[in-house]
Amino acid sequence: MSDDLSRFAINQITTPKWTMPEALEGYKRQGISGIAVWRQFLEAYGVAQTRKHLRQLEMWVPSLCTSEWLNVGVGKSMTAAIDTNRRLLDAAAEIGAACLMMVVGGMPPDSKDIAGQRARVRDALFALLPHAREVGVKLGLEPLHPMYAGDRSVLNSIKVANDLCDELGDGAGLVPDVYHCWWDPVFEAELRRAGPERIITFHYCDWLVPTRNLRDRGMVGDGVIDIPRIKGWLDDIGYAGPFELEVFSELDWWERPPEETVRVAVERCGPHVGAPSFNRA
Repeated sequence: MSDDLSRFAINQITTPKWTMPEALEGYKRQGISGIAVWRQFLEAYGVAQTRKHLRQLEMWVPSLCTSEWLNVGVGKSMTAAIDTNRRLLDAAAEIGAACLMMVVGGMPPDSKDIAGQRARVRDALFALLPHAREVGVKLGLEPLHPMYAGDRSVLNSIKVANDLCDELGDGAGLVPDVYHCWWDPVFEAELRRAGPERIITFHYCDWLVPTRNLRDRGMVGDGVIDIPRIKGWLDDIGYAGPFELEVFSELDWWERPPEETVRVAVERCGPHVGAPSFNRA
């Protein structure tokens, strides 16, 4: 098997015990040059210092996560959220991130109008689009599992995300995550509809049975998702972009030493990227 990890990145939320410099150095030590950056770590270390450190280590960034949520009030509140997202697009451009992950937020306080909120999100994305195009950072539309519709995102299916990409055109793209989409009967069809150019980056983890809470994702190979089959669909459409391991795991992997988590990530998702061996740690 190849030891090429050139398409593989660790999403920084997978190792939350590490600061930004610790994550950069820790991933690189184990042969990983890709890091999906999280906003709180970036802000703590500083955008300029992060850029400098990335260049020193010759690392690349598939995404900056997350956007400012859009489940706010009307008027000035939405205007402020859009302005914050413009600044985040600037930060993403400075560190060389391909996209800003648009986690759009769930339902606004005191609202039950989900259709109305989805329309407001659409309008906000269109408001951000010119700046995204100007700085060369795509709006990454990641559909989240419907169980997150109330509190985290009202963008809840890959078809809806694809439809939005059709409307937005250049400047937006799709970020599928197996955790959020594996169950969807149209997952394969929508990946094929998107094609390799629309998919900016692709997220790996696994769905545990039982799932103990909403932050209880599995390491690749520990759950019920047929990741090799999904990887086969991506190969078939000619997807040549990055893969990110993104594991929320407050009951397991977040409690382990980050070095162990990264080591197991390489074993499970590589060395042949996208063809997990499912060796148990």
